Amino acid sequence: MSWIVAIADKIASEGLGTGGTDLFIGFQPPHASLQSLLTEYTGDVMETQSEGVAIYKSSLQVMTCGESEDYATPRTRIGAIYDALVAITDETISGVRFLRVRPVGTINSLGQNDNQAFEFTANFEVVHE
Repeated sequence: MSWIVAIADKIASEGLGTGGTDLFIGFQPPHASLQSLLTEYTGDVMETQSEGVAIYKSSLQVMTCGESEDYATPRTRIGAIYDALVAITDETISGVRFLRVRPVGTINSLGQNDNQAFEFTANFEVVHE
């Protein structure tokens, strides 16, 4: 299983979204209501442990947005996702072993989009096998 799908499974298991409904990977459908988007981007090259296990350092961005003019709901959602992800340490999720998920900076407000919905992002380094 893909590491990013496993992260989506973790978010869903925490009650913070449902895949294909308000939790998406790689694309954001037209804005309708509260939703979260997971996107992978350039990470570091893999390392190999002495046991021959490949360790990957992938980069993840999470974005949330909500209803028009609603600041609190998407801000609360990304805060909860942030907390759930940084709590991952040496955990196997959906068959993928994660060594840690480390935040890269703090939660960032992007302001309002064309629909006047507030958007927030958070970036992470995801270390996994």
